[in-house]
Amino acid sequence: NARIGRLDLDSSKGKHGFDKIITAFDEHEFDILIGTQMVAKGLDFGQVSLIGIINADAMINFPDFRAYERAFSLFSQVAGRAGRRNKSGKVIIQTYSPKHRVLEQVVNHDFDSMFMTEVTERKNFQYPPFYRLIKMDIKHTDMQQALDAAVRLGSLLRQQLGTRVLGPEPPLVSRVRNYFIQTITLKIERNNVSIGKVKELMRQAIVQFEI
Repeated sequence: NARIGRLDLDSSKGKHGFDKIITAFDEHEFDILIGTQMVAKGLDFGQVSLIGIINADAMINFPDFRAYERAFSLFSQVAGRAGRRNKSGKVIIQTYSPKHRVLEQVVNHDFDSMFMTEVTERKNFQYPPFYRLIKMDIKHTDMQQALDAAVRLGSLLRQQLGTRVLGPEPPLVSRVRNYFIQTITLKIERNNVSIGKVKELMRQAIVQFEI
């Protein structure tokens, strides 16, 4: 018999659509609010005593070097929606990996451990803030031509930038509007490397590629 509300991009369209849903929930016009990540962003509900995070593994395992950081941030924000205004609350996280370090850090509110682990891994594997990432997308309506062009451009870039060049490889979404995509990634040190010089070498490679 629970009254259920929904908060996502579609349901909150229109002028004041978001505010109307939030106000209705806060005034107990419905009992359960189901939503996307929008629910987590800075909202203060006085009557919420239970939060459920569904399929947490999808965010933890998202193929991006910032996935753990973003998961920790979002889960911590969501947890903060329960038990506000001097009332206790409960948070339930659905996962196949309850011992995952990010989830344990969230449960223990261990920001320091999350930060130090992330910093160490990003330094070891050459990610920001220690390295700059430059991504180049090569697109063509023919999949093989897109790949061939990306391989050739990657080879030209490696002649100047060596092992700083990774790929090409298809991105997570590898076809958009009938264009097949291949991505080349450059990892550039922040110290002792001029980004202006790198851009000039990239420009030279592209000019040579177009000849």
